[in-house]
Amino acid sequence: MREFFAPLPLAAVALMGLNDRYLKPAFSNWVTGKLSDVAVLFFLPLLISALLGGFGVVRVGWRLGVGAVATAASFAAVELTDTAGAIYCGLVRPLSRALGAGGGCVLYRDPSDLLALLLVPLAVAFGWHRLRTPEEAGSRARLAVMKPSNSEEGR
Repeated sequence: MREFFAPLPLAAVALMGLNDRYLKPAFSNWVTGKLSDVAVLFFLPLLISALLGGFGVVRVGWRLGVGAVATAASFAAVELTDTAGAIYCGLVRPLSRALGAGGGCVLYRDPSDLLALLLVPLAVAFGWHRLRTPEEAGSRARLAVMKPSNSEEGR
């Protein structure tokens, strides 16, 4: 679960919570509309990957790929279709009530929101970096040190 329990993904979760609870009601502008999109598209692929790892899925590439595809597909569907938006709100309302956030769900669709999908590959790259084992990192460093340079090979 190292891909999710790290400062950047947890900061993204905190940013989304702060934005949805306080900033959107206070300012309700273009910036607050984009902050949660950016935050969720960074942390959600990592959360899905971590959950799959918790269920015993070992292959890192598969976990991160499933997280990325599920996140991008669901976000695009919610942004582009009324049906997916209704399903999303149906899921969010009870969760929002349970967290004390009022239980409302209002979607404002803006095609520029889809630009936030660029965060998904960044999340996958971050996940790969976090999940690289210390042994792998050490062996790569040792190989780089042990490999002779071109000038030494010619001697």
